[in-house]
Amino acid sequence: MASTTVLTPPEVSNKELKKKKKKSRSKDKEDEAVNGEEVPDETRVAKKRKREVLPEELEIDVTLPEPPSKKEARRAKKAKTKPSADGADGDAEAKTAVGSADDKQAGKRSDFGVWIGNLPWSATKETLRTFITENSDITNEQITRVNMPAPREAPNPRWTTKPLNKGFAYVDFSTELAMYSAIALTETKMDGRPLLIKNANSFEGRPEKPATEQEGADGKAVKPGHPPNKRVFVGNLAFDVTKEDLQEHFGQCGEILDIHMATFEDSGKCKGYAWITFADAEIATWAVKGFVFKAETKIKKADSDSSGDEDTKKPKKDKKPRKWYINKLRGRELRCEFAEDSTVRYNKRYGKEKEKEKGPAIEGVHPDRQRHFDGDGGNRGPRPKREPRAKVDPRSIRPGAAHTSAPRASQAIVEAKGKKTTFG
Repeated sequence: MASTTVLTPPEVSNKELKKKKKKSRSKDKEDEAVNGEEVPDETRVAKKRKREVLPEELEIDVTLPEPPSKKEARRAKKAKTKPSADGADGDAEAKTAVGSADDKQAGKRSDFGVWIGNLPWSATKETLRTFITENSDITNEQITRVNMPAPREAPNPRWTTKPLNKGFAYVDFSTELAMYSAIALTETKMDGRPLLIKNANSFEGRPEKPATEQEGADGKAVKPGHPPNKRVFVGNLAFDVTKEDLQEHFGQCGEILDIHMATFEDSGKCKGYAWITFADAEIATWAVKGFVFKAETKIKKADSDSSGDEDTKKPKKDKKPRKWYINKLRGRELRCEFAEDSTVRYNKRYGKEKEKEKGPAIEGVHPDRQRHFDGDGGNRGPRPKREPRAKVDPRSIRPGAAHTSAPRASQAIVEAKGKKTTFG
């Protein structure tokens, strides 16, 4: 038999295959360009970015009511009511307006009200209503208002219960009979505390204000102290405050004549208070009030005229008074009040008032020695002589009598108070 030989094709490398593929692609592109036909290449289409899908067109109906804004939606969320649109029915708005008017009228203070004191800390408006209705013939409809102020300050951490009120409340009723029936409940215990109930318009038993704390013409309480004058006492100063600081701070009120500051002898620092003498009593009044009005100038540029050589803009000054507070210095609230006038103080010590106390002057006698004379100018006479003590014979004293009356010394250990001196 004849032997047959099988020829195997030569192995093709990967690089040669890639070259053949590139050649075939370039030939296809040339053929497309010659024929003028564009055939999409699958490989090129796969590498292209996807086209962004355009958003669909929005259709808006102009006839619909305007949607509520974010601010209105927030207000509605707080009030727990739905925001009303412009096209809402008018009947609903009228009903809400009538309801709010009724609530305001019901919450107003009436002529028949009572004041309730000595309330327990756990009392609330609801528990007070139930207490009044259960212990009397008053119905819940007759109670028009319950005003129970809440405590503002933080409770004491040592307290076991947190206070829900200030210890008192005002309750208004629709009729006078209901008010007197509520007053009859006084001394009735609520949670173990006897309540004090009285008419809200009655101020009997309230202590009267002293004459120094009466209200002034402007309705504010007048500070007790000396009458208005040029001299002002300033307290609660910091220890590092100097006269220059006071001059700069209170110089905003007006002219200052003198500043007398109390200082320590060793360090020379301020003791915390001073006296300031102003040029006028009106300036001192502003210092005591704690504020002044300053004219703040605002420069406004005027419009320039188009014709003429005057192209420059002239400033206009518009003065507007502004309130400036001077009641604090370096973060400390100052205590400012009128001091005793220097002339009044001098007259009390050396002036006419002192002469009235001393009496009329006596000729030929020094003022300091007038107290030794009577009112008629005559001498009061010599002082009465003291009787001499009788001499005591020491032999007559019993032995040990002096020691019995003498104080006994302490038997405790006494700390040494001497100083050790060393000589070098």
